[in-house]
Amino acid sequence: MLVSDWTHVSNLELRVMVKKKQEIEPQKLALDSLNATIMDNKAMIHQSRANIEENRLLILSNQSAAALGNQQLANHNTEEIFESRKTVLVTFDPETDLQANYIEVASRRSELDFLLHSARLNEQCLTINKMMVEANALLIEITDKIMRLNQDILEFNEENLDSNNELIQGVLNPLVVEEGMVEELQAENDSSFEELDRLSSKNRKEIVKLLEQSANNKNIAIQHNQEISQRREKLYINRQDVKTMRGSVGREIDYADIFLSNSEE
Repeated sequence: MLVSDWTHVSNLELRVMVKKKQEIEPQKLALDSLNATIMDNKAMIHQSRANIEENRLLILSNQSAAALGNQQLANHNTEEIFESRKTVLVTFDPETDLQANYIEVASRRSELDFLLHSARLNEQCLTINKMMVEANALLIEITDKIMRLNQDILEFNEENLDSNNELIQGVLNPLVVEEGMVEELQAENDSSFEELDRLSSKNRKEIVKLLEQSANNKNIAIQHNQEISQRREKLYINRQDVKTMRGSVGREIDYADIFLSNSEE
C-alpha cells in the first residue's frame, strides 16, 4: 500500500488490519517451525531407509556366505568322512564270521547315521525355506505398500495441479473471493496446524526407534559376518583333517597299532 493510500483508511479499518497481522505472525512462525521439523523428519527417514537397505545387503551377503559357502563345504566334508568310512570297512579282510558280521552291521550303522543326519538337515532346511517364503511374502506386501504410496502421491499431485489452475483462472482466484471464504480457510488452517503438530511428533518418535533398531541389527549382522568367517576357517581345518584321514585309508593295521593308539588316548 502506498503512503498516499493510508489517508483513505479509517481508524477501524487500520485496527482490523493490525489485528489480522498480529494473528498471522504467530501462525507464520508456527508454520516455519513445523516445516523445519517435518523436513528434518523427512531427512531422518531417508537416512533410516539407507541404513535398512545397507543392513539388508549385509544380511543377504551373510546368508549367501553361510548357505552357499560354509554349508556346502561342511556337507562336502561330511560326505567325504562317510565315504572314507565305507572304504575303510570294505578294505578289511575278516578272519572270522564274527568280524564279517561286525563289518556288515557297522556298514549299515554308518549308512543309517548318514541318512539320519541328512533327514534331520532336510527338516531344518525346510523350516528355513518356509521362513524365506514368509519373508518373500512380506517383501511382496512391502512392495505393494510402496506402490500404493506412489499412487497416493500421484493423486495428490493431480489434485493440487487442479487447485493451481483454479487459483489462476477459477473459483480460487483472489479476484473472486467471497465473504466468509477467508474465515472458512482459516478454520481449515487451524485444524491442519493441530494435525501437523501431532503427526510430526509421532513420526519423530517412530524414526528414533527405527534408527536404534537398525543400529542393533547392524551390530548383529557384523557379529554374524565374523562368526561365518571364523567357522569357515574351522571348516578348512576340518577339510584338511579329512584329507589326512583319507591318506591313511588302506594302510595295514595290526593289533599293536590299535593298542598303541588306545594307550595314547
